Amino acid sequence: MMKARCLIIAVVGSVGIVIGSAARISAQQFKYRARESHLIGRRDGVLRISERQVEFNTKSGKDNRCWAYLDIELFEILSPRKIKIHTYRDRGFLPGTDLEFTYEIVSGQLGQQVRDFLRSRISRPFVTEVWNEPGAPEAVIPVKHLHRFGGCQGILRVYKDFLVFESTTEHDSRSWRWTDIQSIGKPGPYRFEVLTYEPETAGPKRSYNFELKELMPEQIYDQIWARVYRPALPTDKRETIGQRPARTQSAGKQ
Repeated sequence: MMKARCLIIAVVGSVGIVIGSAARISAQQFKYRARESHLIGRRDGVLRISERQVEFNTKSGKDNRCWAYLDIELFEILSPRKIKIHTYRDRGFLPGTDLEFTYEIVSGQLGQQVRDFLRSRISRPFVTEVWNEPGAPEAVIPVKHLHRFGGCQGILRVYKDFLVFESTTEHDSRSWRWTDIQSIGKPGPYRFEVLTYEPETAGPKRSYNFELKELMPEQIYDQIWARVYRPALPTDKRETIGQRPARTQSAGKQ
């Protein structure tokens, strides 16, 4: 079904290009030489990110892959030269888990333009360690991100449309849209928790626990809370729809 959908998209796209120069100008596509990572061996090919899909094509054609955006469960930009695509396809040898594919960019890198392009097309969770949000943040709070063992230092930045954790440790920074966050919690005055929609190996979703080095102003927490739990509801209807989680409880209990 997924291959058929991608084939249809490819044919429609080709027809659109033939129609006229306007279609060629308006269509956006990003193309990179890339390498698909495997436990044993590797596959070299071309990674294309276009208006309707993401695809990876090899010279032999044997290991070609194509995903329409609705077939992507989670898209991660791990660095300017590395991405991970989580799919809905089951792992045959490990029941209950889905297939994921990691690609290393061999030539060029994923900049702000392609990241914004992907954000505008992916409605499912989208996570990036590469961030350069526009404008000034509404709040900047120094924190420690608590890991299972140890932790790392960093800064939480609150923007109108995003929450950013800038880490001093490589590959630990994150930038989330509000729709990428399932719940938040504030179990104590110096603790802040974020439960995301990212898959977790040892659990259903990945959570981030932060130890605040400074108090988070209540106004900022209320703004975050409102954006996470009711981002699209009209102001006059927000208090009449459902029961909202308490603002001070743990994110994992919401």
